[in-house]
Amino acid sequence: MKYVRRALILCAVLAALAAPCLAQTFGVGGAVGIINDVDPYSEAFKGFKWGEANGWFEYRMEEDATLRLTYGNMWTQQSASQSVVTTPDGAVPLPKLDENIQYGIVSVDYRLWQGFFTSGLFAGIGWYGIRPAEVPPDLEPYADRHENVFGWHVGVDGEFTVTKQVGVVLRFTYHNISAHPHRQFANADGGVVYRF
Repeated sequence: MKYVRRALILCAVLAALAAPCLAQTFGVGGAVGIINDVDPYSEAFKGFKWGEANGWFEYRMEEDATLRLTYGNMWTQQSASQSVVTTPDGAVPLPKLDENIQYGIVSVDYRLWQGFFTSGLFAGIGWYGIRPAEVPPDLEPYADRHENVFGWHVGVDGEFTVTKQVGVVLRFTYHNISAHPHRQFANADGGVVYRF
């Protein structure tokens, strides 16, 4: 009985000591933000518009390195939106054609500075699902394809510490997607992370 009691006390002490370490190992978070379609073939910078949401699970591998798995959605226009098409009747502008881009990406985040405000650089690869909205039959030749493609991303982020477990996250991400046609996006997000 004496050994059982000692074992229970030892387990309680180890659990109490492990809790602070565990609090910084795993985390979950979510963010919403604005998106800009970066068209490499146009000189026009279209500007950021509301239309992105994502959630993530993270694991701190080392003091300065975090592995992050993210799932998100971008609501934007198809690549042909606002293009001009030449027809026998002359030049005809295409209307805005909506599109949803779903993504699942893996990132490695390297922390540059840690404190009340933590900053970092991240990069990774992943899957992007191009989901164009239904269009009238006469516009189908100009619509984006429904496809699943590979892509990569890079970015910078910052986090303000609210409590030991909660932080406010600001993140700027560039996505390069191997779609047909090629797509590129810049996103600016704000959200919250909780570590346990």
